[in-house]
Amino acid sequence: MLFPYKRPRHPMRAMHGFVAYIFAKVWCRAPNEEYSLELFKGLPALYAIMDELYRADLAGTEKGAGAFFYRHVNQIFQEFKQLSPREIRSYRQMFRDNNDIQALCEGKKEPGRYIADTQNVLMSTIEAFFSKLYSCGFFELAMVKEHIGANLKEHYKAFSSLNDMPCCPFCGLLPMDSEYDPTREAYDHYLPASKYPFNSVNLRNLAPACYKCNSQNKGAKDPLQDEAGVKKKAFYPYAAGSYPIQVSVYFKSVAQLSTKEQDIRIGLSCAGYDEEVETWDRLYKIRERYAAKCLSSSGAKYWLQRILDENKNYQQISQGVLSKELEQCESFPWHESNFLKGAFFHTCWQLGMV
Repeated sequence: MLFPYKRPRHPMRAMHGFVAYIFAKVWCRAPNEEYSLELFKGLPALYAIMDELYRADLAGTEKGAGAFFYRHVNQIFQEFKQLSPREIRSYRQMFRDNNDIQALCEGKKEPGRYIADTQNVLMSTIEAFFSKLYSCGFFELAMVKEHIGANLKEHYKAFSSLNDMPCCPFCGLLPMDSEYDPTREAYDHYLPASKYPFNSVNLRNLAPACYKCNSQNKGAKDPLQDEAGVKKKAFYPYAAGSYPIQVSVYFKSVAQLSTKEQDIRIGLSCAGYDEEVETWDRLYKIRERYAAKCLSSSGAKYWLQRILDENKNYQQISQGVLSKELEQCESFPWHESNFLKGAFFHTCWQLGMV
């Protein structure tokens, strides 16, 4: 990851706040309580929503996302009633661990995953609920937005304003919608909702990403485990400090520019984060995409043509123009793939190609 995000303080944190309350104050109390709206009174906004859903359920008018939420909350409560105190403690630990996204990325905690066991009715119900909780549309319902006081579109505006995103931090190749755009980028479930329970609406696990990173490359890949099931570390999208990523470009031949995939190699490094770099590359195909960018008409050919045009139009020597380009790349690394262009030009300079 080229750079981490900052998190705005925003009312949409209530999404996970609702889940945390339901888990601790409703489901975990199931063995000693009967299900009732009284259990939700400790969180007034959630109580108001559940009360409205309860009335609609009684009247038989609730359907869609509202019915999905209300009925799953009730169903999971009934399954929790069967648990022993030891099992309740185990689920509490799983909930805490799965929502400590940073510790999971750093390999400091072991996550819980859905269990492929049709006999485990509770886990199957939890999977059915949490894997679809974000996408079902519940948090876009008018009454939910009213009680939260915001929606994800407003969160994205605050998010993009705070982060001033010149590009997608997962690839650096594509621009991101700003707070001024009528559309917004999709929030990627960094730890996939299809694999991990309890954190599907935790904003620490939701990170805006360009469509190529989110849909076309990462998809449901697991940052914490490779295809062979081996445990891996991953960059945390909301780390407090920066990641000192270094990108290098190497040519097979020192006599001419690369024109084929096999003629170019991309080097990635980050001091102290070797495993995280490999996870980053595995998730988003970084090396392949950076090589493709360098070989494309919008890459090397365009970058070099600019140098030639500057030489011709302003009668400057190549070294002088290139020096200015490198200064620009260093000053604004995340604009127009400058971080990659700078690495490309640095190699060209070393080999005397410009």
